[in-house]
Amino acid sequence: MTANSIDTDALFFTSLVTPDAIQRVVTDLEPVIADIAAGIAATASPRLYFLGGGASLSAMLGGKYLLDRFTSVPSDAATGWQFLSREPHAVDDNAIVVLTSYSGETPEILEAKRFAEARGAKTIAITNTPATPLAQGATAVFAYQSKAVFTAPLAIVYLLAARIMEQRGENASVGTQIAAGLAELPAKMARQADRTHAPARELAATAGDVDIFYVVASGPNYGLGYKLALSVIIENLWKDAVPVDAGEFYHGPIEIVPREAPSPDRRAFLHLVGTDPSRAVSEQAIAFCKKMGARQVIFDAADYPDFGELFAPFALFPPTEWWVMEMAGQKGHDVDERRWMGKIGARWGEYA
Repeated sequence: MTANSIDTDALFFTSLVTPDAIQRVVTDLEPVIADIAAGIAATASPRLYFLGGGASLSAMLGGKYLLDRFTSVPSDAATGWQFLSREPHAVDDNAIVVLTSYSGETPEILEAKRFAEARGAKTIAITNTPATPLAQGATAVFAYQSKAVFTAPLAIVYLLAARIMEQRGENASVGTQIAAGLAELPAKMARQADRTHAPARELAATAGDVDIFYVVASGPNYGLGYKLALSVIIENLWKDAVPVDAGEFYHGPIEIVPREAPSPDRRAFLHLVGTDPSRAVSEQAIAFCKKMGARQVIFDAADYPDFGELFAPFALFPPTEWWVMEMAGQKGHDVDERRWMGKIGARWGEYA
């Protein structure tokens, strides 16, 4: 990649393929998702575990958010290693373990699948194709067949949560609204990819010299913030970053804000602001940073009211992805280049 060039064919860049990926979810995968939701609704005491790593785990946080907010179904979201190290006692024939991996070869996710099946739990594989190792023998397979490793799985767990709401009669109207919103999403995401490129380029022009980003997000945006920090800014830009829940800004991160901004200041707070109840804590953090003169990059879902509060991570995905591409373009950095990932170990995820 040469300076200021943008390779939209990069494996990392998925905004342009997201509309088709989500369309597949709401058409081809919807019947299987609805069937699984009906089975969960018929389970006396269901418990869901959403497992993944990196971008896959980030998407799973969206499913937990919806179930926590709108249903009484207990759920957890964790990495495969967290799940295995805890050996959750509640994993039995009432448990539904949702495992996601694009390659379907992530070692700890495959081991988590074996752990769950040995205890009688149902396993749902979210993966690229039905031929991946993760898909083999799973109770159900949601093969999204796209490089949209965040937005496609996010749409899947959104639709799963929506159908669970309807089937259980818990905030059923919200579930119906979410399902209807997903059906409208392919067209919206196509427009979003088109209209957010230029503003993202302008934001990137103000942050090219930043070396450290504190990615501040909360509510339905936290999954995207987690992904942006760990699986994008660090992984794809090779810059330092950390995810911060906006509600935790006061409990530690606030101390990194200097009384007087140094010159040059190579640190910035990157805010993902929703229109849900978490907006209040985001605005509070932004106001404090502004008062102290700290550098900030702000992506605000309120700029895209046609998406609605629950769909904020979808609304903010294209502008943040364009921003990353423009940041990389400034330095001539290839977003698909890796120092270590996929280059050591026999399988993806192995490096010891």
